[in-house]
Amino acid sequence: MKIEYLRKCAFGALIAMLVVLASATVVEKIFGREAASEYIYGSWWFVVLWGILGVTAMVYMIRRMLYRRKVVCLLHCALGVILLGALITFLTAERGYIHLRQGETLHTYVSENDATELPLPFDVKLVLFDIAYHPGTDEPADFISFLKVGEEMGKVSMNKIYSRQGYRLYQMSYDPDEMGSTLMVNHDPWGIGITYTGYVLLALAMLGLLWFRIGWRGLLYTAIPVAGLWFYISRLNPMTPVLRSPMLAAHVSVIMISYGLLVFITVTAIIALCSRRRSERLYRLNATLLYPALFLLATGIFIGAVWANISWGRYWGWDAKETWALITMLVYALPFHKGSIALFRNPVKFHWYCLLACLTMAMTFLGVTYFLGGMHSYV
Repeated sequence: MKIEYLRKCAFGALIAMLVVLASATVVEKIFGREAASEYIYGSWWFVVLWGILGVTAMVYMIRRMLYRRKVVCLLHCALGVILLGALITFLTAERGYIHLRQGETLHTYVSENDATELPLPFDVKLVLFDIAYHPGTDEPADFISFLKVGEEMGKVSMNKIYSRQGYRLYQMSYDPDEMGSTLMVNHDPWGIGITYTGYVLLALAMLGLLWFRIGWRGLLYTAIPVAGLWFYISRLNPMTPVLRSPMLAAHVSVIMISYGLLVFITVTAIIALCSRRRSERLYRLNATLLYPALFLLATGIFIGAVWANISWGRYWGWDAKETWALITMLVYALPFHKGSIALFRNPVKFHWYCLLACLTMAMTFLGVTYFLGGMHSYV
């Protein structure tokens, strides 16, 4: 297969995926969450499109002998592992919920998909449900279910999972009289582990590329503001129980620093377009800054995925903001492929691209909140 044909297939599939993802958020807004899930996110052709993108990208990478660049190869392989984990989760994961009254014992849970009862390999008894409050206030700090699972005692609370035999129990809600509790049940013994392995490999690859591109001082200058913002956010009180997590603070901090860098790149691109004599120098600056900006965005997205899995039992739910954050990440990743896309070797065209790419970030940060809505909408 000719390498030029592979190049067109790989990047064509990526562009098609960007169009599908953006369209899906509009479909969800107009026709509802269930329609978007059934006809797009949960459809066979959506899985096939991801498969085409992953396979053609890997074959193209091999044909270009990018395996000689070990860190770049590791980064793309990590993305492949993440896609594989997501596929296994999609095909094999089981989700549902179990409602228990205090003193009640059950050994089944209700499936999320068709409301049928599915067996658990152990008995679950709710011994006690309790609400912890912030000191001196009536604001809940945590919701806690004390359980007897089989012959052992266990505890489930917000951001604290109980795991046994591949099943994970999450605190979901409770009864108005505080004498009952509803737990989310998640059985995904393979997909989560494979996906998390991909996250670790991706983190190692990004650290390696940052080390080569900006050195240890650049890493230090990037880490200091992230740590400061994380410390500030993590000290905010009181917060709703599910938000009281250092991972959420890290997720928000890293994303905000990334957005700050992307805004700086946008402003620099405008300056470069207004002053052509500075275009070449600012091209080198923006091309360098794009590494920490994009890698922080990717880190923030995947930290958020891990936190969501701990809190909600699902590391990716195709919420509008999640989808647009992924779109933003993929759009800003394209300039790294200037060896394959001549557009990004031209400083003026590169600056125009950075200026237009800012629209995806604006859509993620503002458009979802004010137009599309969803779990991450704040108005």
